[in-house]
Amino acid sequence: MRKMMQWVLAAILICGLGVFTSCTNSDNPQPEPQTDLADYTMVIYGNVGGRMDNLIEGIWAETQQLLTDKRVRVFCVHKYGKEQGFVGKYGMPGEVVAFELDKDTKFEEISGQGTVGKDLPLYEPTSLTRVLNWAKEVAPAKEYVLTLFGHGGGFDAAVDYPKSLDEIRPLSRTTRGVLYDEWFEGRIGMDMYELTEAIEASDIKHLKAIMFHNCLMGDIQSLTEVQSYADYIFATPFLMTSEDNPMIPCLVKNMRATTDFEQAARQTIIDSKDRMINGFKHEDPADMNGNMELLKSAELPVIRTATKKLAARICELYTTQREAIDKATNKAYRFFSRRPYYDLLNYAQVLAEETGDEQLNTIAEELEQAFGKAILQQVTADMGIRPALKSYSLSVVLLDHDTYNLQVPNTQHTYRQAYEYSDFHVETQWGQWLEMNQQLPTGNPCGQ
Repeated sequence: MRKMMQWVLAAILICGLGVFTSCTNSDNPQPEPQTDLADYTMVIYGNVGGRMDNLIEGIWAETQQLLTDKRVRVFCVHKYGKEQGFVGKYGMPGEVVAFELDKDTKFEEISGQGTVGKDLPLYEPTSLTRVLNWAKEVAPAKEYVLTLFGHGGGFDAAVDYPKSLDEIRPLSRTTRGVLYDEWFEGRIGMDMYELTEAIEASDIKHLKAIMFHNCLMGDIQSLTEVQSYADYIFATPFLMTSEDNPMIPCLVKNMRATTDFEQAARQTIIDSKDRMINGFKHEDPADMNGNMELLKSAELPVIRTATKKLAARICELYTTQREAIDKATNKAYRFFSRRPYYDLLNYAQVLAEETGDEQLNTIAEELEQAFGKAILQQVTADMGIRPALKSYSLSVVLLDHDTYNLQVPNTQHTYRQAYEYSDFHVETQWGQWLEMNQQLPTGNPCGQ
C-alpha cells in the first residue's frame, strides 16, 4: 500500500505538471478507495537547501514514531537542495521525493519513487494544487493542515510588484516570499497570491490551519492575503530557528490526542517552548530573539481596523508633532536588521507614549485588545542579547518617504508601487503614512 501511494503521487505530479512529455493510463493507476476519514491530514511541502536537508529528515523520523494508526496522516513533498554542503541521507541533490509518511515508511527507499527531478517549480501554484488534490484523494480527512517548510521572506518589494510586464505571471496584488525554491535563478518565491490561488484551485478550498515553518512570515501584509483560507495560522515575524524545531511532531502528537484543533494547536506551542528556545542558541545571535505564534484568522480584520485608525491619526498629527513621532519611529521594535519589519503594536504604543495624544493612546489600547484575541498562544525566545518586549505582535513595514519612493534595485518599480498593491494597504492606507513619514528609522536597527 505504501509503495502504491508513492507511485500514485509520482504519476499525478509527472503527468499533471508536464515534467515528462507523456503518460499512459497504465502509468497512472487509480488510488485504492478510501472509506474511513482521518481526523486530520497534514501536507508538508518545501525545500530548505542542501546544507539543511538533514533537518527535515530528522522531523520525518521523529514524526514517524507517532503515527501508529491512520487517525492522523502525513504526506511529504520535499525538494532536496543543491550539492554545496549537501547533508541529505535519503535523496539526491535536486530530487523531489513524495510519499506518505507512516509507521512503515523506509526512508532509504523513498529516493527514486515519487520523484520528478529538480525541474518541479515549488513556487508555481499548479504544483501545490496537485499535491493538495492528491492528499485529499488518497487520504480524505475531516480537516487538513498545510505546512510550508522552507525559507520565507515576508513582504518583499524586490519581487512584489504589478506583473503586467512579467512574461510569467499576470498583473496581480501579491506578497511574495512564502516559500523560496533555491533551484531557480534569483531565488524565485511563491507569493501569497499564488498560495491562495493554489488553494482555490484545489479540491481543498479551506484548511484548518496553515503552518509557516519558515522565517519572517508573521507579517500583517502577508497574513492579510491568506487569512480567509485557514481557520488558524502558525507564523513568526522573526527569523525562525532551524535547529531542533519540534513544531511538526508536536502538532501531530496533539492532533492525535484530541479532535479539538484549537486545543491541539495551543498545546503545540506550549510543548515546543523549551526545545525552540534551545534551538535559537544555535543561530546567529546578532538577529536573535524569536517566537512562534498561533493566530486565529477570524480576528485579524479587527487588527486592520485599528491600524487604519492609527495611520490616519499619525498622518493628521505629523505636521504639529513631528519631533515626537520621529522619535517614536526610531524606538519601535525591529524584528530583523536587514528588513524594515517592525512590531505593529509596539509602534502604536511608543507613538502614544511620545506624543501623549489621547486618540493614539485609545488606538494603541484597541490594537492591544485585538492582538490579545488574535494571538491565541505564543512561545518567545528572549536570548538576552538584545532588548525584548513584554509581548510581540506582528510585523508591519516601516520606511521613510525617500526610501519608500526609491526604485527597488534590479527592478523598474519603486517600493511604493509594490507596497500599494498589497491588500493590507488597500484596506488600511498604511502606505499613506509611509509616503508622509520623513524619519528613516535608524535608531533601532535590531530591536534596541
